Amino acid sequence: MKHFLLLFSFSLFSFGLTAQLASGTKLSGNIKTKDVNGKDVDIFADLAAGKSVVIDVFATWCGPCWGFHQTHMLEELYEEFGPKGTDQIRVYAIEGDNSTPLTHLYNQVAGTSSVPSSIGNWVEGTTYPFINSGSFNSLLSVTAFPTLYVIRPDKTVMSMFGYHYNKAIWEKALLPTNEKELVLIEGLSDRTFCVSTVFNQRPKFLNLGSKSIDVIDVSVKINGQETISSFTKNAGVFQEIELSLGSKTFRESTEVEVIIDDIDNSTFGVSTVGLETLSAKFQRNVTKDDELIVKFTTDFYPVETKFILRDGTKSLINHTFSGSPDGGGDDANKTFEFPVTIDPNTSGCLSLTISDSFGDGLTAFNDSHPVPGVEIYDSAGNLIKDKLVSDFDFTSSRIIATVADFTSSLGDAEFVENLSVFPNPATDILNVNMIIKDGIEYQIYISDIMGARVSDIVKNTTFINVANLTSGMYFINVQTKDGLYAHKFTKL
Repeated sequence: MKHFLLLFSFSLFSFGLTAQLASGTKLSGNIKTKDVNGKDVDIFADLAAGKSVVIDVFATWCGPCWGFHQTHMLEELYEEFGPKGTDQIRVYAIEGDNSTPLTHLYNQVAGTSSVPSSIGNWVEGTTYPFINSGSFNSLLSVTAFPTLYVIRPDKTVMSMFGYHYNKAIWEKALLPTNEKELVLIEGLSDRTFCVSTVFNQRPKFLNLGSKSIDVIDVSVKINGQETISSFTKNAGVFQEIELSLGSKTFRESTEVEVIIDDIDNSTFGVSTVGLETLSAKFQRNVTKDDELIVKFTTDFYPVETKFILRDGTKSLINHTFSGSPDGGGDDANKTFEFPVTIDPNTSGCLSLTISDSFGDGLTAFNDSHPVPGVEIYDSAGNLIKDKLVSDFDFTSSRIIATVADFTSSLGDAEFVENLSVFPNPATDILNVNMIIKDGIEYQIYISDIMGARVSDIVKNTTFINVANLTSGMYFINVQTKDGLYAHKFTKL
């Protein structure tokens, strides 16, 4: 799929995770040889001269290698920062498959039973040196093609696996501008939920400075109230930093903000350029309307998209969009309306699952297109659920939860004066011990952490069978005409 815009994610391009040189380690040996034009190559000499070095180990038959080569990313870096530019870096492409002859670098060649193919002329349009040798595969821990590294003058190595299309990371990895510099690689993600949700997201950063980081001062605010001020987290050069912000259960719409206040007391030159406040919305959508309108907006590849709206296990909408595998078509970048009638005996929780067969979400759009995602309105036209980034930024599928026919929030469910469950964790039968106001009829069901009902609805009982549930966290829900009360438990 060719994308117009990719947000909050980086594409992977190898044949799988590989045991490459670990980022932050030192290059243990030299690459000293001649390039295909007979010129000397001595990487240790380049490093000693203060140059950062890019290594691209590829094979002429490798499709992902060719795809990256065609972006001309390394050529652009070489022209800007190489000998004819600022003279700060060197770039070397190494054809690492010894079974391919030198001629395959210059031509598109069909493969045979003994000799692999060549996809095209690899040297054409490039000015950086090419090396034709598999002799350095062991030194560079090459177990798959392509393998891409940045090596700084102090011999510190960074694997560019997962960052290859991000020029800003290439530049900061090659030419650090601060001794301690954080780059965001995974932020917070918006969510909707039905009964309750657990916030345990962990934003990730990459240290692209030239010094290790020991202490990060972080402010975390929940609905404007600060909950965390700082904690200690160590990350060496080229290491990822994952901020564990704890776990918190939300039962009402909540906004979370994460702010990086300071790094190591600003002892060194520190940059957090682009690290504006990270924020995420957790929406609990409430309505008493039995008639809803679902508005679904597609991206440029609607043929890859389908969605299912469910009430528990009952499917209310199951829709697949049409279009060309190459993009476009009548359903591309458009908003569609789907009326929905909610059964009065609904569990109260609707779940909507968006699936993308290509595995990159609904990210093919630009500023001239409507943002993909899902909006839900009641019959009066009031917006219940608005579009969130998480509606389109996902991999193969995303579950979106919304709420129908709730008359009060969980905090106002005063009809239940006390509730406990046992045993907790449970294996088969979950007993419910509660004090409920006289004369109020109630029903009980189980929902998962997204709010989707996963059990039958049983009325006026003090136990429920959970034997068929998989292990994990769930909520037991007590519902009456006056509202809903939820209590968390664990299934073994």
